[in-house]
Amino acid sequence: MPVGAASANLTVQNGGVPYIFSQLPHGMQDVLLVLIIFAFFSCGSAVQGAGSRLAFSYARDGALPGSKWISEVSQRFKTPANALFGGALVTVVFIGLAFAAPTHDVKIWFITYPANTNVLVSLVSFGVSGIYLSFLLTVIGSMIARRRGWIPAGKFRLGRWAWPVSVVALVYLALMLVNVVFPSGLTSGRAYFNLDWITLLVMAVITLVGIVVFFAAHRGREIGEHLTDTAVTGTTVAAGATGTADTVAASTAAVSAQPDPVAPQPEEP
Repeated sequence: MPVGAASANLTVQNGGVPYIFSQLPHGMQDVLLVLIIFAFFSCGSAVQGAGSRLAFSYARDGALPGSKWISEVSQRFKTPANALFGGALVTVVFIGLAFAAPTHDVKIWFITYPANTNVLVSLVSFGVSGIYLSFLLTVIGSMIARRRGWIPAGKFRLGRWAWPVSVVALVYLALMLVNVVFPSGLTSGRAYFNLDWITLLVMAVITLVGIVVFFAAHRGREIGEHLTDTAVTGTTVAAGATGTADTVAASTAAVSAQPDPVAPQPEEP
């Protein structure tokens, strides 16, 4: 097996997974292939479920174009079937990007798109950095909300450790994001994940698309017009009002008044 800083590039240049198989005994090849099949299937199912759930959550609050259709729940299966179908359709469309690959290096200002690299690989390269970016934005959002007086619902809370944990998470995620996306050249080991500037370019494109979708869905409306679920079953509050002290106090009191399903209930006489 290849070792060293250039091992990733060497593996890709020699065919990727088939090259890895050729370096293993015949018996190990079958075992590794079965593991890869299960890994791809499980990861694909997880992404499909997470993506459809996220789309359904946004559509339920009217934050996506076509929210009414996406947020519909199947009466038969009790699942967001339209969101699942939409996620599968987008996946099928993206498969077509695997056939789009330049035969020579393409210069885009100071960015070099490497030859024989299909567009799907460039999009997938965002997957590694995108995970860190999504969690980083979540941590930043939670810190801003906490600074404005947000009190998390539920029984598990970090208490006085909330800020230290948030700061450590912020620093770690920011450093890892920079480590992954930093453009250090196509010949570096990092290029296996970011293709030099390509991942940053994809992030910029996705950001622009997100801005367009945001304004297309909201059309200048205030976020307070959307409804956000609270921890209390059957109740909703305006998202713009969740930061007020009265709303937080009322929500906390309502949660506390709910019976604990785990605690033993007194028997009726």
